[in-house]
Amino acid sequence: AAVVAADLADMAAVGDMIGRAEAALGPVTLLVNNASLFMDDTVQDVDWLAWDRHFAVHVKAPALLAQEFARALPEGQEGLIVNMIDQRVWRPTPQYFSYALSKSTLWTQTQIMAQALAPRIRVNAIGPGPTLKSARQEDSDFAAQVDGLILK
Repeated sequence: AAVVAADLADMAAVGDMIGRAEAALGPVTLLVNNASLFMDDTVQDVDWLAWDRHFAVHVKAPALLAQEFARALPEGQEGLIVNMIDQRVWRPTPQYFSYALSKSTLWTQTQIMAQALAPRIRVNAIGPGPTLKSARQEDSDFAAQVDGLILK
């Protein structure tokens, strides 16, 4: 096992992550884009620096990593990319505006990449429900959300 870390808002740092992973592990055939940023904003109070960071971490970095992953995948091998999205893609709310928009964009990106990289590389997304209660959420609201989940 190896840890390959980078600031995912820094595309120069992101660009060599696959190469560093290969140097530590050998050929990389699985990429899981699980990193996330979750900052509270609304359409009325968008922090544009936070907006840019959300889109860098949730959209640009996964796109660049997928591109480098596809380039590096050895001939004759198949690969898999898994993008972690969020239930807010299907159940949008006005809170966490930049987060929800960037995760929704990642969902669209997943679908496009699945078509573009098939059949050699499968691209899928997982959109779990709530895993932690938000700071503004009552216990009863969180419990109701969890009760609405198919998988528990």
